[in-house]
Amino acid sequence: MRKLRKEKSMSQEEVANSIGISRTAYNKYESGVIKPVRKLTELSRLFGVTTDFILGQDESEAPVAPGKDEFYQKYMALSSMGKNIVDITLNAVYEKEFSKKF
Repeated sequence: MRKLRKEKSMSQEEVANSIGISRTAYNKYESGVIKPVRKLTELSRLFGVTTDFILGQDESEAPVAPGKDEFYQKYMALSSMGKNIVDITLNAVYEKEFSKKF
């Protein structure tokens, strides 16, 4: 994870804040003291790699969603209220779009 973090030019503090944990907890993930089970999806999206890659089970750095991590990073930087607004808006638009088709 250290390599992935450095490729993004992020500090441990920035990564920790973007996934909602302390820098100390992230440091334990990066140093291998503990596995990032609870934040696996967030780390995968942030770094643009598979969850298997984060866990060291896959050596390829296959991107999860190329070009999407900018949106994910913005979303993760929002407050809880901001995320809630985005979620409500997304759900409303999704329902409107897909309710027409059925």
